[in-house]
Amino acid sequence: MVRWKHPTKGYLSPGLFIPLAEETGQIGPISEWVLRQACRDMCRLAAEGYGRYRVSVNLSPLQFRRSNFLSSLQQALLETGLSPDCLELELTEGILMIDTVAAVETLHRLRDMGVEVSIDDFGTGFSSLSYLKQLPIGKIKIDRSFVRDVTANRHDSAIVQGIISMAHHLGLGVVAEGIEEAAQRDFLAAHGCDVFQGFFFARPMPLEKLKVYLKERAAEAGSTQVL
Repeated sequence: MVRWKHPTKGYLSPGLFIPLAEETGQIGPISEWVLRQACRDMCRLAAEGYGRYRVSVNLSPLQFRRSNFLSSLQQALLETGLSPDCLELELTEGILMIDTVAAVETLHRLRDMGVEVSIDDFGTGFSSLSYLKQLPIGKIKIDRSFVRDVTANRHDSAIVQGIISMAHHLGLGVVAEGIEEAAQRDFLAAHGCDVFQGFFFARPMPLEKLKVYLKERAAEAGSTQVL
């Protein structure tokens, strides 16, 4: 989750600067830098003994549709040394609305490379079930707008349960994003959600703070005993 370290305002959310980057064309260089940096950081964590993880990187529509996207991705993996199975790319549904056939072909090639793909913000965009059954993807991410009131709003609750059930019947994993309360986590866990993401677990942090976080989690796991 990229943040802009502003000289006076501190770390700024991507919602504050990504729209401007898209408008000015800077989203291309930013996206390329984020992808490579994420790959480098995962290799660094593994080399320094923090563990082997899969990193998820959001793709911009501009980046995904570039003719050299796949070759650029292969080059990034080659230069950084990250194994393809340690990379997951997140696409919004809107990316698939333009030239769907070409998009699906690109997804197949990503799958052939060993790179995982997930659909981000599911339920807020295209949401055509006819395309979902043919996509070579591994996960869908339930948008935070459904998660926010999942324990209080029966419509959000029904939608979330429906998404989880449908995804599992299609052989897909489900990630819930935007979890900020234990009650949300407990509800989603009770209904079979596979992965949880949100401020309830941790806030975005620079690499050095992530190392401290991983050490603390490892220490907690090591001190846990089964009685």
